[in-house]
Amino acid sequence: MRIIIIWKHCCDTNQFLKDDCVFVNYFMYLICNIFNMRKLKVVLFFLTINFASKAQIFPSGSRVCFVGNSITNNGEFHHNILLYHLTRFPKDTVDFNNCGISGDVTGGIINRMDDDILVHQPTHIVLMIGMNDVKRSLYGEQPTANADTLVQRQKAIELYKVNLEKIITLFLEKKIKVILQKPTIYDQTAKLPTKNNLGVNDALKICADFVGVMANKYQLQVVDYWTIMNGINQQLQVTDSAATLTSKDRVHPQSTGHFVMAYQFLATTQAPKYVAKIGVTTNGKTDSAQNCTITKFKKRKQDYVFTVVEKSLPFPMNDKQANALELVPFIDSFNQQIVQIPGIPSGNYSLKIDDNIIGNFNDTELATGINIALQKNTPQYLQAEEVSNTLNELWRYESNLRSIKFLEYNSDFKKCVDVSSLQAIKACLEPVFKKKDNDYFMQQLNKYMHNKPLEAKFILLSNELRKKAIVQAKPNAHIFKLTRIN
Repeated sequence: MRIIIIWKHCCDTNQFLKDDCVFVNYFMYLICNIFNMRKLKVVLFFLTINFASKAQIFPSGSRVCFVGNSITNNGEFHHNILLYHLTRFPKDTVDFNNCGISGDVTGGIINRMDDDILVHQPTHIVLMIGMNDVKRSLYGEQPTANADTLVQRQKAIELYKVNLEKIITLFLEKKIKVILQKPTIYDQTAKLPTKNNLGVNDALKICADFVGVMANKYQLQVVDYWTIMNGINQQLQVTDSAATLTSKDRVHPQSTGHFVMAYQFLATTQAPKYVAKIGVTTNGKTDSAQNCTITKFKKRKQDYVFTVVEKSLPFPMNDKQANALELVPFIDSFNQQIVQIPGIPSGNYSLKIDDNIIGNFNDTELATGINIALQKNTPQYLQAEEVSNTLNELWRYESNLRSIKFLEYNSDFKKCVDVSSLQAIKACLEPVFKKKDNDYFMQQLNKYMHNKPLEAKFILLSNELRKKAIVQAKPNAHIFKLTRIN
């Protein structure tokens, strides 16, 4: 334990080590799992994950652009971050914008800087790029000693470095706050049917290390996805050689992978742990309460009744993300909605919130504290699910809007002389895509033909859904009733 405490002290006192601390914390979590050291694991997280006071991620009024390639374009990880932010800081108005383009590279970000990113007048940029910059086509299923190939690989990485620093300085010159994200992994170790471009993940590690260099040079916060995802993948593949956080294509994270990313982002940005701590004694004292207000306490013969106004909502999990909870301590770190009543007389109690039966708990559980964020039948959780459903609807419109941008920033689209009408665009691109025998681009062209006339409508509906989610996230007062069960 002495080493752990020293390491914690380093985390507390060195701003630039905090991201490394999150990784070491996760590494220790894996060790504890391997040796089934559950009690030690709890102590480790108590010591490490709470190494500094927590604060909101983005101040109210922030306009945030998530910039990157298809992984950002997919949006699942930053939709989880947005859902967390809306439910945890419901009084704040923060605007998230998806500025991801499938297949994009650093040069593409520079080319679309003005009319696709800066047009949003961002206060914050969250940047992740690199998966396509390394040019996966230069890597095969076997190692190579071909000098020309090795030179091309090196040139690709050097171009990435030059462009990345240019992008960072462009944003900083405009007084925009930048959060860097190290690239996600390419799974070159899982036994999958998909062709394996051996060496791509090593190239991404070089990119990730350079992102760290840029973070130190410009004193920027950096979220390390590569390390945590690579570590989890290695652990998964000890028992299942086909297990992966990516999809079968080895590139794009599954929902589990996106949730791990969201966890890492929240951990790095020191997001707060508590939804609320509803702490009240049997005499009605609320000294231990956090992020809530407790009023109208009544102690009767068989029950306790009090009114609670929480300042946050619990984070609602969906079924696709459930596996991630076995990989990262999200609940312990970021979804604690504790009801705690020390000194309550021995016995079993039924907990109701607004006359909804939540569950039965004994005096020991109530004295220690129960986490009702895990109870999906609370009014608070059901309210949070409504927020999530609205964001999922927003996600669909956002996806259509990004598919429009994907085609319009395509190099073949730029070559079209006449883009005055949809038919002119189709006449230009259809023969090019058919010649390439690329079904994906033909699908994108068909989507463009359908979505482009609806672009203004999609933008309007997206803005309405953002406003709706903000209203839905406002917490309400709830009546808690604990009744002793005879």
